[in-house]
Amino acid sequence: MSPTFPSPITEAAALSVAGAGLRRYEMGPAVIGAGTDATVVVVASGDNPGVSGVQDSTKVLLRGDAVPALHPRFESGAALPIHLFARLDRGCLPLGTALCRGRSSVPAEFDHAHLELDQPLTREMLDAVRPVPVPGPVPTVDWVDHVKTDPIWALESFVLGWFPAEVTEPAEEEGVADELGDLPLSLAAFHCLARLRPALHRFHNPVLQQPERASGPLGDRLVFAVEAQAGRDWSIPWAPEGTSAADPRVWLTEDPGTADAETILEEEPLSRFLLQFTLYEAMNAAPYHARTYCMATQRLDSLWGTLCPVPLSPFLPTYEADKFFVAPGLLATVSADENEAVVTFASLHRGTLTPLLEHGFRWFFFDG
Repeated sequence: MSPTFPSPITEAAALSVAGAGLRRYEMGPAVIGAGTDATVVVVASGDNPGVSGVQDSTKVLLRGDAVPALHPRFESGAALPIHLFARLDRGCLPLGTALCRGRSSVPAEFDHAHLELDQPLTREMLDAVRPVPVPGPVPTVDWVDHVKTDPIWALESFVLGWFPAEVTEPAEEEGVADELGDLPLSLAAFHCLARLRPALHRFHNPVLQQPERASGPLGDRLVFAVEAQAGRDWSIPWAPEGTSAADPRVWLTEDPGTADAETILEEEPLSRFLLQFTLYEAMNAAPYHARTYCMATQRLDSLWGTLCPVPLSPFLPTYEADKFFVAPGLLATVSADENEAVVTFASLHRGTLTPLLEHGFRWFFFDG
């Protein structure tokens, strides 16, 4: 049975919903009509994350050149309704009314707005206005077989497959360690990888390009990564025992720099911890995400034919204690006990998430 949609109308008819005194504006590919009765927003259809258009079943983004005159139309609690339409080949499809959930705060700089539909789009309507493209080439997961025996190679293989190459300006590199002496082999390998894939230095929780000497409850240490809010950091003992090829243990320090700082020993040595950390940050940085509501653990049974476990201990056991799983082009974490579980997914392509709908999970959010 073919899906039933509201009948598409012409753009002129859509803009007429704004009422008398119509003024027409453009913000990126979107057309906006402002009248005495309403504000009308017509966005282009397509899979355009981060660009004006439908982002998911409830969210629509406006982004483009600043249009100061529209700023009052998109304030919270604006008197006039906002009507949304998506432009298709056969006309403009009504999407319903929406509220503005965020915008540029300064009128002269009004160049974006985040809109939320009052009624979520059905899956059929969402596929019509934001068709899911066929996934492009996706990275393989052969590296998983080498996590225990050669974690540095596993890290390199994952990074080179997951993060795209970039054109960067050549720069003179100073020694990462400078006066600190030789870095452990796995940390030196990470910094070499970052020259090939600069995205490694844009993690939300950054790996420091210049590790820093510090002291802590357990002694002198070398801080190599920090939390974005500075509430914790990760370090290794310094000066290290043995040669630079050693694989030291990792310290997680809570509230570094305070008198009551606490240090916790991470489960994995540095080589495998760096893989854990990179998988976690790769999930955060991925363009598409999905997360289930809490469900019975047995509901995960249908996933095990799709996902391959990464043989690492749970990450951040004091907090989420998530275990990593992978599939081609897909990363996942599972937080579960004997009774309940939550699964989070991240992917490079929207179409890699879409098949997950077949499992019938209840989704907290779903970008596919």
